[in-house]
Amino acid sequence: MLREARGLWMSSGTLSSRPALKERLAIALLATAALLLLGLAGCARQPAPVMEMSDEAVPGLIEVELKGPASLPGKVLDQEEVEDDEFGDLFSRELQVELQVDPADEAATLAQLRARPDVIWAEPVTRLQALWLPDDPDFAKQWHLKAAGAEAAWDIARGEGVTVAVIDTGIYPVDDLDPSRIVKGYNFVGRNEDARDDHAHGTHVAGTIAQSTGNGKGVAGMAPQARLMPLKVLTAFGSGTSHDIAEAIRWAVDHGARVLNLSLGGGMRSLAMESAVHYARRKGAIVVCAAGNSGGRGVSFPAAYRDAFAVSAAGPKGFAAPYTSYGPQVRLAAPGGDKTLGEEAGVLQQTLAEGSTTEAAYRWFQGTSMAAPHVAGAAALIMSLGVSAPAAVEDLLTATARRAPESDGEKYGAGLLDAAAAVRRATVWWGLWRLLFALGGALVAVAHARRSGERIKTRGLFWAGIGVGAGALAMLAPLGAERLPFLALLALPPAAWPQRLLGAGSFAGYIGWSALVPFLIALPARAAAKPIDNGFGALAAGLSFGWAGALLHAALWRTVDLPWMPAFLMPLWLLIGAVVAWSAGRGLLAREPLR
Repeated sequence: MLREARGLWMSSGTLSSRPALKERLAIALLATAALLLLGLAGCARQPAPVMEMSDEAVPGLIEVELKGPASLPGKVLDQEEVEDDEFGDLFSRELQVELQVDPADEAATLAQLRARPDVIWAEPVTRLQALWLPDDPDFAKQWHLKAAGAEAAWDIARGEGVTVAVIDTGIYPVDDLDPSRIVKGYNFVGRNEDARDDHAHGTHVAGTIAQSTGNGKGVAGMAPQARLMPLKVLTAFGSGTSHDIAEAIRWAVDHGARVLNLSLGGGMRSLAMESAVHYARRKGAIVVCAAGNSGGRGVSFPAAYRDAFAVSAAGPKGFAAPYTSYGPQVRLAAPGGDKTLGEEAGVLQQTLAEGSTTEAAYRWFQGTSMAAPHVAGAAALIMSLGVSAPAAVEDLLTATARRAPESDGEKYGAGLLDAAAAVRRATVWWGLWRLLFALGGALVAVAHARRSGERIKTRGLFWAGIGVGAGALAMLAPLGAERLPFLALLALPPAAWPQRLLGAGSFAGYIGWSALVPFLIALPARAAAKPIDNGFGALAAGLSFGWAGALLHAALWRTVDLPWMPAFLMPLWLLIGAVVAWSAGRGLLAREPLR
């Protein structure tokens, strides 16, 4: 009688006071629309600054961004439609054009273009250089990978499923690079698909990122299972233009790269490169750039851009290398070599032999060009663990950095790169948080069901399902998950499995980072009179609560980036998924009519 009275009270009191379904849907739609409008209102375009002529300008070359097609002075060398929500219009595409004009008339032409209402910006094309200091070849132990924490990180992650774009002099297929992991690239210098290196710089950088490791020969790389995308923007002399580099950045992201390494730089700001870096970041890529080799204060471009991740160089003892540029834009320091301490204090990788375009050799290089790919490789390791939001990757890298030997934020940023600490946090500590959220949600649901008069007996499969759904097994990854291929998926939560298996640039992320999987599993389980009392129902309920914990963690830590989803809506998407997944689990504890 008491139970009937309690049910009657809930029906007449609680349920009657709830808004109707249509009202709740209307409120949800209005709230979503308000969030969308607030987000768009915060995306006001900033006026483009004026880029003056300098010694780094390429004589006679101008880059101009237009609101649409129009007649232009000079000869059009290249043009393409782009999305520029840094300086252009949020709702339409812009047209970027590279012009060739008479060098004597370049200043007047720039002034003429800037005065036109259909021109968003016009600037001289600048020349950038590879940021390295070459020297003679040698062979010895790679101290720099140990200093970056690579050895311990390899037990947890090796970069599977992540594509790193090497925007450089190209990549030559040396025998210590697995050809199956070099994806299709492009040569922006020669305007063809032959992106082979003819300089040695790009191949050395690529080796630091993903040299074949554990193959019984040569040397190792930071993320040996990552894919490499060669994008040649620098000539055989190690220089290139801002126009080609900006094009390559956009091309890389549009073709699936989620980590971009730019071991190059110059002293002149380019709006074309700046808007391209912003585009890459908005599309879910982290843009790692070398700070420069001036030895003084002043970070080079593109590292100095707001959306870039600037890396300075340190030597074997952890001190800033004497050649490294520094400034407030530096986010992290990484091994770049310091040959004032000896030849073996450089960074060793396999690349082209000195003076050759076909023969390979193991060579010591130094420079911030060598420091940046250590960070790019570490970023690939983190992203392979299901952390797809660039800001979350950057936060992990900086939050887990080792203390620098000097207290100088402009030289070291957050400190010295520690890839092992970063991947440990992404697995052990984040796995623990996901599990705690899942357990908390499950206990609340069980308590609620018991207060409603249900007799709930939780089985071992229920708690096992919670652990699996939350990705709690990732906490065991440091014990060596990567040593056995079939265990590699255990280092990331099941919500991230579709992206790993089907590709980060596809709709796969929407399958995992939503309530779809637990909801579909819960549907057949609801056929039982009391699902929690059978094994499948208990497992499905636990999985739902675990999945909800993983989604809640991703929403609060903002670890996920999905294609086509605006960043400001991503937490809302994940929170809604967490609520639906929790509701699916709660529905399996006791059959309730849908309201």
